[in-house]
Amino acid sequence: MQIELRHHFDAPPARAWEILFGDAYEDAVAQHSRIERRILEDADKNGKRVRRIHVTPAQTLPAAVSKLLGTGRLSYVLEEHHRADVQKMDFTVTVDALPDKVSVKGSWSLTPSATGCDRLVTIDVTVRVPIVGRKIEEQVVGDLRKSYDDAAVFAQKWIREHA
Repeated sequence: MQIELRHHFDAPPARAWEILFGDAYEDAVAQHSRIERRILEDADKNGKRVRRIHVTPAQTLPAAVSKLLGTGRLSYVLEEHHRADVQKMDFTVTVDALPDKVSVKGSWSLTPSATGCDRLVTIDVTVRVPIVGRKIEEQVVGDLRKSYDDAAVFAQKWIREHA
């Protein structure tokens, strides 16, 4: 199941990129979103910044998903491949529980607009579990949409204050 999200920021793409991947913003958004982050890798590889981050959100999972995954909280490794020159980032998510059954990958990019820039996010979620896989995909996509929309409001305010 694929989703596409678009959010506007009041800064040119290069400046918004710099802010959104700055340490101060990342720490603030992690606290705001109630997630635990641990950087596993942050390196330059072939002109791209590659980061691997272990993430554990504070929220608990719905009972059906908890039973399937064997845990009440979802944790995962987020691997990001940044291209700052074109303000684009590709990412994959590897869920700690059932990594062979759940696939999440996507990208986001910043493009110029008349009053700043727009962030386009595309995410593809696949859950390979008989009978309930599609239902879990719908739940994950709904949660991702809400999370990105909420984070965009926070980012818009942060960029206005720090641009």
